[in-house]
Amino acid sequence: MLPANVGLVKTCHSGLHSYCNKNGYRLPNNRCVKCIVLDNFKIDIFAQVYKHKSFENDPMQTYLVQNRGVGPNTCIRETKNNVRETLKYETISDQANMTHLANLRDILESWNVVIELPYAEFEKLKITRAFGQQITNDGIIDKMNNELVQACVDGLMNLTIHNYPQPIAMEVSLLSFFCGIYGITNEQIRAQGLQNICKFNTLTPNAEKNYGQALSQGERKPNAWILTKIFKYHNKEYYEQTIKPLLKKNYVAKKLEKQIHINQTLTPNKIDLSDDFKLLNMQEKAANGEYENEEQFVMDLTRLLKYYEGETEYIYVIKGYGANCDTQVLHHKLERTEHKQLEKINTNFKTKKIDEKTSETKESTPAKRLTAKHIFKKYASKFAKKRCKFISEDPKILSIFQGYKYKRLENEETNYDYLQIYLDLIKETIAAGDERVYEYFLNWIAWLIQNPGKKSRAAIILQ
Repeated sequence: MLPANVGLVKTCHSGLHSYCNKNGYRLPNNRCVKCIVLDNFKIDIFAQVYKHKSFENDPMQTYLVQNRGVGPNTCIRETKNNVRETLKYETISDQANMTHLANLRDILESWNVVIELPYAEFEKLKITRAFGQQITNDGIIDKMNNELVQACVDGLMNLTIHNYPQPIAMEVSLLSFFCGIYGITNEQIRAQGLQNICKFNTLTPNAEKNYGQALSQGERKPNAWILTKIFKYHNKEYYEQTIKPLLKKNYVAKKLEKQIHINQTLTPNKIDLSDDFKLLNMQEKAANGEYENEEQFVMDLTRLLKYYEGETEYIYVIKGYGANCDTQVLHHKLERTEHKQLEKINTNFKTKKIDEKTSETKESTPAKRLTAKHIFKKYASKFAKKRCKFISEDPKILSIFQGYKYKRLENEETNYDYLQIYLDLIKETIAAGDERVYEYFLNWIAWLIQNPGKKSRAAIILQ
């Protein structure tokens, strides 16, 4: 029934865990319980199972995840008939040392089972999950705003509250109720929520009996976002009409706040012609998946590109290789031309969109590519300049001059005899053989070349 190249773990309750490669299979949930029911057993499918719960212990795990299963060679403690015993999940075949795990899609197709979500529904579900995202990138629970908290407390009514903490999708328990209430930071709204539990809801006899114990446990595990899950499964009408719009509003506000913060803190780089970094390097880094987020991508792009307002349209200035002089130069281009060039660079961030497959034709519809053009438009203010001048001290004006154009010569191409004649003339005729005057004169000429348009407040007087 299972291929040979899967990891197998015998559970402590005579079950079997089979580890395979999800490989982009779009599951309806990360925790699919009894999604496949056969004659003599039932199958659960869990996603996001990692060997280590904390990514500090695994260098390959670069972002926070939530474990949905017990790992191999793990021990758990269980109390049964007042006897506490230690049970173990025994490894039968170790998936950690396998190079090619079996594919979940191939396994399910061999069983004639399809539980994959259509791409459109998957994208809709992904956006809905983003609305209720509660864990920040720092691994802490995000604070819920007062408007959403008040709506949650106002909707806590006409529910049957049980004692035993079953999953929220099955029933509402006292523990989940108190965890949600104690996650509210506003003391006035929290007190109102505690009153509403008994005032507008029905508690089972066991729930009334263990009310105090569940209250103390919930106080130790506060998370206000649990309240939104209660409505999602047990008051769907209130969730769709009241909670979901507020979740979307909160998501949009946080997204805008994050964008404003990035724009305020992101300091664009200057174009430096002495730096060999060019557009080809960006394409190679993007193709290799070296960019983790938009900020890294923007910082590299600001090393290459600026734009300013021309007489009829915007003019783009991009750093590139000059074949004639074998150095980096600035190229001036029109908007349409530059946008076509940026469209050629795919960002290839670690979170990639998956192609859609229709259930009827099985044909793949490519998802929209996120290119350098999209990133540029989103952060356009970081590339904007007021005008373009040959040289200017104003940071809002693009200075074209970064040194005189030159052709790089190899050592065998340089004729030092011609240069030496000029240096000897300066030393013997102008400096009259004085080493100090000769050195000063060379430094003076070098300063004039490096700082065009500036006054050195010095002049050479020949007597």
